[in-house]
Amino acid sequence: MFPHNPPNNTVSPRSEMNGSVGDPGVRGCSPWDDPARFIVVPAAYAMALGLGLPANVAALAVFVRSGRRLGQALRLYLLNLALADVLFTLTLPLWLTYYLGPAHWPFPEAACRAAGAAYYAATYAAVAFAALISLCRCGSVRGPRPRAPGRLALRRRGPARPARAACAAAWLAGLACAAPSLAAPHALRPGPGGAARCLEHGWARAGLAYATVAFFAVAFLLVLAAYVSLARALTAPSGPGPAPAGPHRRAAKTMVLGLLLVFALCLAPYHLLLAPWVAGREGATGGDGGECRAASTLDVLHTLSLALLSLNSCLDPLIYCFSVRRFRQDCWALGCRPGLGAPGAHVASLASSS
Repeated sequence: MFPHNPPNNTVSPRSEMNGSVGDPGVRGCSPWDDPARFIVVPAAYAMALGLGLPANVAALAVFVRSGRRLGQALRLYLLNLALADVLFTLTLPLWLTYYLGPAHWPFPEAACRAAGAAYYAATYAAVAFAALISLCRCGSVRGPRPRAPGRLALRRRGPARPARAACAAAWLAGLACAAPSLAAPHALRPGPGGAARCLEHGWARAGLAYATVAFFAVAFLLVLAAYVSLARALTAPSGPGPAPAGPHRRAAKTMVLGLLLVFALCLAPYHLLLAPWVAGREGATGGDGGECRAASTLDVLHTLSLALLSLNSCLDPLIYCFSVRRFRQDCWALGCRPGLGAPGAHVASLASSS
């Protein structure tokens, strides 16, 4: 029988997503021995699934119907962000089953690999798209700049080909974070009490965890810089040339501020705790002796940060509600009043936010 913490003490983002000290729920332990892992996280996942999935599917439908009037680059980034959130929420039924097992994977090994890869690919692709949206909205408010050869279309009405290249790069970055779950020699391994553990053993280098922290830090700084630039643009006197309309400038600032708050509230706690948590796991020696032991304070905080991480998929549609004019009415028309869902109506209402 394989131990939960292998001797090499290697850690990975995917293994830490499910890992905690002592394996509560098996070996005679109760979920109440680690309520953060077996009660709070499933509750957060259930909320993200129940609220985030329908909201993001509705957002996806609205953005698909928006045509080109929303702006090719911005529309592509918003559509892909909603798609990443949908993909993330679609993995949650599997992880809910796993946590409520508790800590037993009843599905095939291929499902374990796919769920792990999709979880992290969607998470970090969404981080990349949030950064692209922030830069896009900032560029649309700051006004036209001299064109540079090979520059990606980050402004709202940039050509579609560079925007597609940026989207492809964002998905590749997400897949890079998910690659170890696909390449793990053994995604499923036996655990105590006959449980099947999904990606809970050391199967990747700890350096991957630090790389994801660096990736998030760069994206966070880009969103922060975009918001600061927007705030300065809105307070400074208008320069030469035509200035964007007031409602558009305010909507752009609202969208970037919303993304910045999601980064700070949902994503930053997880990434701030990841480095010290990994260092603590690497510094630990030996196993748990086959008995339950209480999770450390850092383990609990890290587990709670995973719950916050999952809620970001619920908050993105709220950002659309307050930064895309008539977004709520368009969603209502799509879901409840099909007669009002003519493509022209949705295009016109979405275009008013650009």
